[in-house]
Amino acid sequence: MTEVLPEGVVHYATSQFTHDTLPEKLRKDHSTKACVWGQLAVQSGQLLLRRDNKEDLVLAAGETAVFAPQETHSVNSIGDVAFEVRFHRQESPDAE
Repeated sequence: MTEVLPEGVVHYATSQFTHDTLPEKLRKDHSTKACVWGQLAVQSGQLLLRRDNKEDLVLAAGETAVFAPQETHSVNSIGDVAFEVRFHRQESPDAE
């Protein structure tokens, strides 16, 4: 696992993909909004994560990786893969 989610973030959505359903826009550089972290979780196969100014990572089944808010990144399958993208956001201290 690379990096961890910061304390206090709240999970709010999960998207599941395979080699066949991975959208082209995720294969190209993109980023999340401010205050939104992403966590990749690979269920089977391998996934390549590329991030600006960091080494490329190959994630295998059972591994996860975190990308920070507004961090430019892309993902590509290495053969057959199944994975989730879990989104977390920082809640304001006065949120109820």
